[in-house]
Amino acid sequence: MLHQSIINKILAKYGKEKVYSADCAALAESIGIGETTVKRMLGLVGENSPEKWRTPHVSTMDILAKWLGYDSYKELLKEIGENNYSSEFTSMQSIEVSDLTVGSQIQLKFEPSRLIVMTYCGDNVFIINESKNCKLLKGDKITLTHLVMGQELIVKEVKRGNSIIGPYCGAKEGGLTALEIIA
Repeated sequence: MLHQSIINKILAKYGKEKVYSADCAALAESIGIGETTVKRMLGLVGENSPEKWRTPHVSTMDILAKWLGYDSYKELLKEIGENNYSSEFTSMQSIEVSDLTVGSQIQLKFEPSRLIVMTYCGDNVFIINESKNCKLLKGDKITLTHLVMGQELIVKEVKRGNSIIGPYCGAKEGGLTALEIIA
């Protein structure tokens, strides 16, 4: 969800005191971004929706800023007094590996069309059971401590067969789009 002062600017330009889900298609078309993105920015997605946790790309935020009359999102942030908008208190959907039991299965998705299903082996180690369109392969053993929706997939170590490949970073554009314990 956007900073309240940005939401207020959107409402003022759109000419409404409040925007409902039914308004989002027209608002999205006016801005030039997706309807789901608008709903997410305004906090109009369901509490359990994976869309709630996705972070808009800077390019999307630049489009919004230009629609509001600014040269860039950075300029908009400066105008509202948020020169350092790189941190905030927020709730996040996450999985802490320390809370898992051996045998737990996790499914991850991220763009473009990436899917990983993995099983927890203990000691922060997972084995990849299924991998689609991803550099991690079935049978790889990975070490990680947590997973956070909307954030990058950070793997401390990848072991393929008898070789240690090293660290891995996935979901760099937009973060994890689905994060679920499936078994």
